[in-house]
Amino acid sequence: MPLIYTLVFLGFFAGALVSPVLAPMFLHPTEHGVLTGGTSIAMRTLLLGLALSMMRFGEFIGSPILGLISDRLGRKNVLAFAMAITAAGNVAIGWAIQADTFWVIIAGQFFIGFAGVLLVLAQSEVAHRSTGPEKTQRFGLIYMASSLAYVVAPALGGCLADSRLFALASYSLPFYVAAAICVGCTLLILWRFPAPASAPTLTVKRVQLTHGFAALGDAFRLPSFRSLLLINFFLYLGIDFVFQFNPVYFVQKWEFTSSQVGWLMSYTSLAMVITQWLLIKPIGKRWQPRAITTVMAISLGVLLILLIVPEHWQWLCLLLPLIGAAMALGTTTMSALLSNTAPGDSQGRMLGVAHSVRVAGSALLCLVGGYLAMLAPQYPILVGAVASLIAAALLVTGGRKAKTNG
Repeated sequence: MPLIYTLVFLGFFAGALVSPVLAPMFLHPTEHGVLTGGTSIAMRTLLLGLALSMMRFGEFIGSPILGLISDRLGRKNVLAFAMAITAAGNVAIGWAIQADTFWVIIAGQFFIGFAGVLLVLAQSEVAHRSTGPEKTQRFGLIYMASSLAYVVAPALGGCLADSRLFALASYSLPFYVAAAICVGCTLLILWRFPAPASAPTLTVKRVQLTHGFAALGDAFRLPSFRSLLLINFFLYLGIDFVFQFNPVYFVQKWEFTSSQVGWLMSYTSLAMVITQWLLIKPIGKRWQPRAITTVMAISLGVLLILLIVPEHWQWLCLLLPLIGAAMALGTTTMSALLSNTAPGDSQGRMLGVAHSVRVAGSALLCLVGGYLAMLAPQYPILVGAVASLIAAALLVTGGRKAKTNG
């Protein structure tokens, strides 16, 4: 287990390192030439939405495929392959920023997303080794490791990208550092990650895009899992809008720099870590995952609505920790719900499908979110709030049906 938590931390540290970069790079027209100086703010916002959506679209294609392969061939080689591809994607984006090549950034985002199965495979490995409350607690430790990465990395990445702070800083530098971390993860996986306990009984002769869609079809044939996929879809819309469009909102409303965006993202993640460290275990023992997820979905929806009210950025110091706490509890218990419903021998495939379904929605709404942000900075945040409240409503309805059928 410690190795899994370490890999999650390092992988998410690499991703978090570059998270404050894209919004300022696209929306500050005088700081970089990836987009020509005459590009309008409206077009910049739309292209930013495209860049964000390509990573999610890559996850939609890649998650069920790599999840399926990991169930059949073991997780070690799949994880190593995924981290190597992520390293290459970060190098490509860093080079593209220096070369002012917008479409390479788009391609790099897609391949990073395609290989973004670290969380899914870590959850699958834990699911094979844990049951009951212990599984929820270990899922909480996985999310704590990822959140802990976001405590430090966004602030560091924002500073590495902010040329106002030191001479060597550039928008490319965080991507190169992230690539180096991913190379280190690849070597660590090949060195220390355990091989499958038994030889695989099935083989995958050729990777096809249809594998992913076939897995989606299999998952939707399970009625209980199907309803949770829909809930997961809406819940993560709210969560993804926090991570994807909070930086956009901060830049549009208050003209924050990459370092300022990074500090606020780190501040939010600190609240997530504290919540997962102190509250997951006692709350998980006292209440069922469905009840916790419902309350957190409602809380997240209300808090996102409150987020767009203040005119002064100092109010974020109060709201962002509460948002972080709601996301920390909601994501952990939602994963436990999904894992408890999936068949024991298909954890990687089913959790990969769940991840794929939610990022498909995120990909589409990143495109829509770019358009909404062009109309008004607060519109994407409002959509995230509504999505969270829909997830809560579906959880309440599904819980009542389960009690009635019982």
